[in-house]
Amino acid sequence: MTMKQFTYAIAMSMILIILLLTVNKDFVSASSASRQQVYNDTIDSAQYLKSAPASVQMYYYIKQYSSEYEIPESYAFGIAYQETKYQGPLHFSYNPGLSSNAGAVGPMQIMPSTANGLCKHSVNIHRLKTDIEFNVMLSMKLLRRLYDKYENWGLVFGAYNTGRPCINQYALNVLNKKYFWIYN
Repeated sequence: MTMKQFTYAIAMSMILIILLLTVNKDFVSASSASRQQVYNDTIDSAQYLKSAPASVQMYYYIKQYSSEYEIPESYAFGIAYQETKYQGPLHFSYNPGLSSNAGAVGPMQIMPSTANGLCKHSVNIHRLKTDIEFNVMLSMKLLRRLYDKYENWGLVFGAYNTGRPCINQYALNVLNKKYFWIYN
């Protein structure tokens, strides 16, 4: 087994363990004590997730929050790629802490003013830039609000990108993105 294959196997095992620990918090036939243990394990796995590589965190949080906010996963991953060139859970060189010339920050490139509006209070820019979960959650929340307003994914992606509803090249790129995850 080569080092690349070994790294791939370890990363996929880590993703599987994290997903298994967090998928089902309550078992119908389990006792209260068993359910409490599953809940405690879930909390522990969330702490481990924070120390996982940024690419693994992105994968997990995009799946979690796209489901919660009813955003098609392919579109959520498309936004992540368009904003910071995220290329999957094994993209170990991924840098989520980017800032744009326009002032957008973090993995999904949220504008601080937009974050303040979504949270209804002042949001720390450092948190937007470094807290992957928070940034992804805000992005999915924004996408849901935009979709509820425009009811057209193309217009939503244009608005996410420019601040106004339009179908631009960015929107077309997200709508048509095909995934070929990297394995390095």
